[in-house]
Amino acid sequence: MRLQLFWLLLFAASLLSQNPENRGIVMTIRRTFDGTSSEQKLYLQGDRKRTESRNAFGQRKPDGTTEMLVGPTIATIARCDLGQVFGLNLDSGQYESGPYPPKRWTKDEMKARGVKPPEFSPSAPKTLRIETTTVDTGERKELFGHTARHVVTTRKQIPLEGSHAEPQETVTDGWYIDLHPEVSCEGFPSAGKHSHGWITTGTLFERPEFVDIGEPETGFGVQLVMTSKGSYRLADGSRKSSESRTETEVIELREEPLDPMLFEIPPGFRHVEHIERNPQLHNSAAVPTS
Repeated sequence: MRLQLFWLLLFAASLLSQNPENRGIVMTIRRTFDGTSSEQKLYLQGDRKRTESRNAFGQRKPDGTTEMLVGPTIATIARCDLGQVFGLNLDSGQYESGPYPPKRWTKDEMKARGVKPPEFSPSAPKTLRIETTTVDTGERKELFGHTARHVVTTRKQIPLEGSHAEPQETVTDGWYIDLHPEVSCEGFPSAGKHSHGWITTGTLFERPEFVDIGEPETGFGVQLVMTSKGSYRLADGSRKSSESRTETEVIELREEPLDPMLFEIPPGFRHVEHIERNPQLHNSAAVPTS
């Protein structure tokens, strides 16, 4: 009788752990840029998300050598159900909070900060073409229990008449799966949909037009190699070419039940205005190099 009760309880626990409401995603992402790698841990469950990472930069010592400094472990918890985001310094036991998603500034708030949004006439000519070419190579392989497709995307930034931008080309060679690791309030396009985005900096605004060649990829990239090429003008009027390479790889992906406490503020943590996210310099003579 006791043996039957044991197996009954074990079966009930198994059913509880498989409850879709308790299941989530655990993911570790490694990014490598200019020879330096960093990792980010990601937990998702319903309308809640937690990321863990550490900031790092190189410090030049007085003798001319460079050492890498690593900051505290930072956890960011996004709670759509509460409309809040919490930043936790897990080393100091402190946390900060704010609205989530972040609220856009009102016109009065923008004016108070000296920010003036660009005003364009609908009939004004475009000054920048963003041309994106997507090619599905037809190659497939299994990654983390999903069928991944090999897609190469080339994005060209082409200045038109009146543009202040520089030409640029970015090629992303990636493997994608049908997984969408976002939470409900983040406003990402749903599966099968595609949207354009372009970020401008400084005071010189562009009026972009978007041209898509091929079917845009809407899946989640688990292995990506991004190579960017461009040029910029120096103070003396000459031009200099630039090239960068960034690798992003999911090295862990599991779908399993998650502990609800992952998305809560730990007992004893103290609320502060701002948490420290960056590593500390060892001495005043050292200079950060990146």
